[in-house]
Amino acid sequence: MSSKSKSTTFFKLLLILLFFVTASVSVGNAGYGFIKGHNAAALEKMTQPKYTADKKLILPEGYRNWVFVGASIGLSYSEETHGDGPGMFHHVYTQPEAYADYQRTGKFPEKTMFVMEVYQPEQKVSPNRHGYFEGQRAAVEVSVKDREMFPEGWAYFNFGNVARTEARPIPKASCFDCHHEHGADDNVFVQFYPVLRNVKKNMSTPTTETGKEKNQ
Repeated sequence: MSSKSKSTTFFKLLLILLFFVTASVSVGNAGYGFIKGHNAAALEKMTQPKYTADKKLILPEGYRNWVFVGASIGLSYSEETHGDGPGMFHHVYTQPEAYADYQRTGKFPEKTMFVMEVYQPEQKVSPNRHGYFEGQRAAVEVSVKDREMFPEGWAYFNFGNVARTEARPIPKASCFDCHHEHGADDNVFVQFYPVLRNVKKNMSTPTTETGKEKNQ
């Protein structure tokens, strides 16, 4: 084979190689764009926090259909004891889309909400002889991540026993400061909820918005 023929063959192979490399990059970018667009579309469908004209949060509807992230009993951040019994039951829910995004990115997206229902412990109901179960609901509390409304990022609300469906933010010193200091991830007590704790454990990169792991 002449040197001219060899050069022509080499040039053709080079063009073919460049074609496949370019095609692979294009397909990869298209796939990434599709995934990114799909995730954005999912978040757009997420239940959003709603407010009144005077900036009260409206209790979100249908939260019992959200992802149940965990429960606790007698959990308290105070040194004080609360008499006999195991203490209050807590049930915590978050939007499915917020949970899915946390699984994917390790961060809670804007407009994330957590709803916590608090129940009195009950015991003496037939045929129960031992242990406790949830009795009457005592309160519903909501946390919201919404920087458009709250410069600190998160705000916390108490709706009582749903005697009201609108609530103002709880003073910062009462909830935000504690969550900011002790929440394992982005003001959230991830350490108390196995569904979220497992996501954090499986993430290979820091998951707080500061880029630093917090001790659990």
